[in-house]
Amino acid sequence: MDQPASQTPHSTWGCITCLPNFRLSRKRLGIMAITFALLMLLNLAFVPAQESLGSIRVVSDTWHIEFPSRVVFNLAAEAPGSIHEVRLRYRLAGGSTWSYAYPEFTPGQRITATHSLNTDGATYLPPGTKMEYYYLLRDSGDRKLETPPETLEYADTRFGWDETRIGPLVLHHHAFPRSYIQRISGEVESGLTHIQDLLGLESPDPIQGMVYRHRADAIAAFPHQSRTITDQHVFAGFAFPLKGLFLGVGIDPDLILHESAHLLLHQHMGSSALLLPDWLDEGFASYVEPDSRPHSGRTLADLGMPLHTMTRPPGKPDDISMFYLKAESVVAYLIEEHGAAQFRTLLEQLRRGRTVDAALTATYGFDIRGLESRWAGWDGGVDGPPAQDRPSPLVYLDVWLFGGLVLLVMLIVTVRYIIGKLRPKEDPEEGLQSWEDPDLTDRT
Repeated sequence: MDQPASQTPHSTWGCITCLPNFRLSRKRLGIMAITFALLMLLNLAFVPAQESLGSIRVVSDTWHIEFPSRVVFNLAAEAPGSIHEVRLRYRLAGGSTWSYAYPEFTPGQRITATHSLNTDGATYLPPGTKMEYYYLLRDSGDRKLETPPETLEYADTRFGWDETRIGPLVLHHHAFPRSYIQRISGEVESGLTHIQDLLGLESPDPIQGMVYRHRADAIAAFPHQSRTITDQHVFAGFAFPLKGLFLGVGIDPDLILHESAHLLLHQHMGSSALLLPDWLDEGFASYVEPDSRPHSGRTLADLGMPLHTMTRPPGKPDDISMFYLKAESVVAYLIEEHGAAQFRTLLEQLRRGRTVDAALTATYGFDIRGLESRWAGWDGGVDGPPAQDRPSPLVYLDVWLFGGLVLLVMLIVTVRYIIGKLRPKEDPEEGLQSWEDPDLTDRT
């Protein structure tokens, strides 16, 4: 049977008709492939250059100290877009809370930003404090940069400081003979060991101390106090437990161990404890001084503030002295009458966040008022009233002399005035004149 003429030609010619279009598509695909390959090569060549220009870059990051007023931060940076935000974040080294500031700068692709961090007055910072800081930057292309944290130490740049390590204490000092430092180091180390034993503190973290040669040098470094307290030299040292640092005047074992005791006590208590009352804090620091001679409770019971009000020292110098004597005596009573182990139990109760009354009751069976009544009858300390309770009359000798002289002059003037009133009036041209010699007149 014959095949219809239209089928085979249709099939054959249909294939032949499609060939030209197929060949054109392959050419186009080839051109597209070549174009894509060229674009990829160009892209690979362009990417490194783009990456080098595509991020914010810090050119310099410096700071300097203008003691005792400020720390000045300086940052230079550049970016592909205009840098429009620079934020400085800082905190105490090892702290948990970051503060922030916005340095001054003019927006642009290249900027220099400056910020002065005040370190006196309400923003006081003790020398020796270590700080951490870093920057956050942003440009107009929404590029961001967070710089790695840096650490700085706010130092008193007026002096060259030497360093001596004594147990957990790193002592910074200037202008003291090395031989004297070595002489007192043994006593200080023994005192630090005693403090650790009383606290049950086996491996304390390092603490820092900075001592000045003269009080005049230390005034700029100390926190601001009232004029009276400063002039009367009430305080010779200051402890900053959160910074693990103290400042003081003089290489004195009593001073060094007193301030170190504050730091080690707060380190032992940790962050869970409530704020310690100052009768306990200052009393313990005074008690561990090598020259400590606490008075008996019977001697001090009727003097100064009631114990339950002694959460903070008073403001007057005389009251401050009595506060320290009483606090030292109360802590001495707890340790010497009830034992160091019981005292450590009291601290452990406080470490758990208990109040003073609850901790005392759990440890000794009496609260703060019970402690005061028992301490008031304690005879374990030194007898005799404290020397500063009643000033010597000799202190006011110059006042008595001056007052007596004024009274004497007033008495003489009054007597002469009365005599003048009673005497008859004389002719001013008769008798003696003020320049004449009475003996000479009599002889004539």
